[in-house]
Amino acid sequence: MVRQNKIGLDIQKKAYHTDKFYQPKLTSKTSIIGSPYEVIYNHLSYEYHICDSYIELGTAVFWIQKTDLLPIMKILKKLGYEVLNEMSAIDMLELKGEFEMFYQLLSCNVNNSEKRRIRVKCILKPNESIDSIVTEFRCAIWSERETFDMFGIIFSGHPHLTRLLMPQDWVGYPLLKSYPLKGDEHASWYEVDKIFGKEYRQIIGPEQRDSARVDEKDTFNFTRIGHETQKGMQTQSVLNSNKSSKALFVKNLDPSKAKVLKERR
Repeated sequence: MVRQNKIGLDIQKKAYHTDKFYQPKLTSKTSIIGSPYEVIYNHLSYEYHICDSYIELGTAVFWIQKTDLLPIMKILKKLGYEVLNEMSAIDMLELKGEFEMFYQLLSCNVNNSEKRRIRVKCILKPNESIDSIVTEFRCAIWSERETFDMFGIIFSGHPHLTRLLMPQDWVGYPLLKSYPLKGDEHASWYEVDKIFGKEYRQIIGPEQRDSARVDEKDTFNFTRIGHETQKGMQTQSVLNSNKSSKALFVKNLDPSKAKVLKERR
């Protein structure tokens, strides 16, 4: 059943959410001065410029210049932050014309029991590169490859900067907000071009990338409640429904009246 508003418009046909309906509550930020993290701040700010710093969700956040990334990572590692939990980028190109790089560090040192977690952040402009931190954190070899694969960011000094998740000949970077949700023209024809060749495009057709598409006769990807068959086997016909055994609040559908829609309404 499609819900309708008072003037009879189908409100489910379009996205009607805007920011005026809901604004997420921002997490609180407190000063590092006077906290256990102040000693870390003093170590870093003595030699390098800290653009901004605060404590958020129990984690010390340091905004730095990208040129200072590698030496600051070396200092933090000497201070006991030897675990790189996570690193990646945030696409802020549309809003600010830049990437936000973040590096999440953890210390298991008993001396850092009150200051376990640190997040280092910096700004990266489009077409700029940033230093690799693989020499200090070996696990970054995978995180930096994934960031390159998904965002196209170049890490200077990385020993093997190639795609990690996507095929080596893939075109584009899937986690950019400008990347189409269903992929671009290259993505639609990738498997056909790769396996059969471009001359088979008209014969096979593009890859089906519509996540809303449901084929009632496809028992490989979809379940047919009440008419299940072995995985991969196509049903020959639909059993006649027993009108008297209709479940409450469930409408009996007539398969003979089914039709395939060319596009989602």
